[in-house]
Formats: sequence, C-alpha cells, structure tokens
Amino acid sequence: MNLAELAGGAVSERFEIELQKVLDNIMDPNTDPTKARAITLQLKFKTDEYRDVAGVDISVKSVLAPAEIPSTKILLDRDGAGKVVGAELIQQKLFDEREVDQANHKVSYLESKQGRV
Repeated sequence: MNLAELAGGAVSERFEIELQKVLDNIMDPNTDPTKARAITLQLKFKTDEYRDVAGVDISVKSVLAPAEIPSTKILLDRDGAGKVVGAELIQQKLFDEREVDQANHKVSYLESKQGRV
C-alpha cells in the first residue's frame, strides 16, 4: 500500500488541507508563535470474524494555536445623575517613535527631519 494513493488519494489531500491550516495558523499574528501545532493522521482498521477483509476509517486532524484574547482597560466613574459610565483607557506614547533606540542607533527627531537617518 502507498499512503499517497490510499482511498484514491483522499488521505494525501486531507493531509494537505490540514497542513495549510497549520501554516496559516503559524503566520496568524493573533496567535502565539511559540505554541506547538500538530497534525494527526489516524487509520482505524476493523475486520470481520474471518479476517480476510478490513474496513479502514481514516481521519486527519490538526491542532492549532488559539487566537490570543485581546484585552483593554476601561475607566469607570459616575456621571452627574449618578449613573455608572465607562470609557476605554487609551494610552498615548510619551515619545515620538523616531526618538526610540532602534538596533542601538538613536534617531532624534532633528536627524529624521534632516534626512540623516
């Protein structure tokens, strides 16, 4: 028996479908890149009492990394009527990104304006 030709090539085709799911999941920026992914190919053989013919159930499954759960913070207060209200806390950057050390090279705002970067 050749695995690639088993069930008219369906095993190989299903494996490729699950492999594509795994590859897409690896490249998904919403998943943890360090989590392991897996593909399981299972063949279940069941024969009759004469053991001359076996039925084979084939399954191919993938285990993917779950999407990371986004989170945020909300500020809570009461309005003038005493009703509880909330607003999302959006943190602003204290420094212009051009002033941040990138690969051990500090880029100042003035340097970026002068085109020396």
